[in-house]
Amino acid sequence: GVVQEFMASMAAMDLTQLISDPTHTGGSTLDLIFVSGQWQSDFKLGALVIEPLSWTDHSLLRLDFLTATPDRRESEPPRWFRPRRLMEPDRFQEELGELPETLAHGSARE
Repeated sequence: GVVQEFMASMAAMDLTQLISDPTHTGGSTLDLIFVSGQWQSDFKLGALVIEPLSWTDHSLLRLDFLTATPDRRESEPPRWFRPRRLMEPDRFQEELGELPETLAHGSARE
């Protein structure tokens, strides 16, 4: 089907999907996060948390990556893709509210 064809095309470009559990209240995996082979060799997924949200039918995805070389400079920056017409950063921040301390990295106590 279409999903298998899409995933095969991503694999052909050396991209691996990290999300395997449902991220939508309907039980589907709608939110996709891919990493390239280079990133996969340099980083290890330390934790993946999928949390339902009360104000949307999508879940919040939190990924923590570990690296064996913490001082390594990235060869290329991460690329984020989302149609601009679907983005409303101010509304998203307002709906999200204040970032819980448990999700904040690099806080003053570290």
